[in-house]
Amino acid sequence: MIVKMKYIIPLTVLLATLATYGVYQQIKEEPVENIVKPETQSVVVAKIQLSAGKRITETDLHVQEWPKNIIPAESYTDPQRVLGRVAQNTIYPGEAILNPKLSASASEGGFVGIIPPGMRALTVAVDTYSGVSGFILPNTFVDVLVTVASHARKEDSSARMILENIKVLAVDQTFERKGDEPVSVQSVTLLVTPEDAEKLALAYTEGKLQLSLRNTLDHSTNQTYGTRLRQMMAYTPRRKTVYSGERSKDDSWIVEVIRSNERSEITFK
Repeated sequence: MIVKMKYIIPLTVLLATLATYGVYQQIKEEPVENIVKPETQSVVVAKIQLSAGKRITETDLHVQEWPKNIIPAESYTDPQRVLGRVAQNTIYPGEAILNPKLSASASEGGFVGIIPPGMRALTVAVDTYSGVSGFILPNTFVDVLVTVASHARKEDSSARMILENIKVLAVDQTFERKGDEPVSVQSVTLLVTPEDAEKLALAYTEGKLQLSLRNTLDHSTNQTYGTRLRQMMAYTPRRKTVYSGERSKDDSWIVEVIRSNERSEITFK
């Protein structure tokens, strides 16, 4: 019995190995039918980095197969529809070419190519203070404030926000954003409508402009009425009003009103 037992363990190991190998061969030879491959579609992507204002050529593009469920809207499947267009913003290698990032067909290359139809580019001089210490960069958004001094009565001097959510096209002669480090600039070019261009030109001539930097995701507008110096410096004492009342016998209410140190009563039927 002892002699037989010494063969049982090796035999068991051998049988287990053969069984495992048989299962492996069966799985290996069996076709995989349950794996569903995602449906794909051709997408035109940038082959190299395309700077703002660059006219796109054939060597700048190539076509990739992307799963349909991740393809962004307004992308292209045919490179011929992209050739000759001008990039409005920087497009990075491997990034899908999207219609909103391209200028209109037949647009000129360079800086003029990034100005959308119906819009205008207007340059204003800035200093360190009005330029938010150099943090205003291309493709950021600003509000424009103007301060107008009154020569007749100083208290009539006023400040008002005249433009909101205005895109910065360029700082000095640079219209491509290369980083978030503060830079010293002397001029800023803003993208405005023709009507806003008139406001900006008048404000630049008659007052002092200041630019207020805003979050690029914040496109809200806030109606303001401006602030005069006399309003800002005026002192208005706070008055506290306390109301208390009781019901009288003739079904009327007597309300005692206390304003600061004044007391009065009002009767309501």
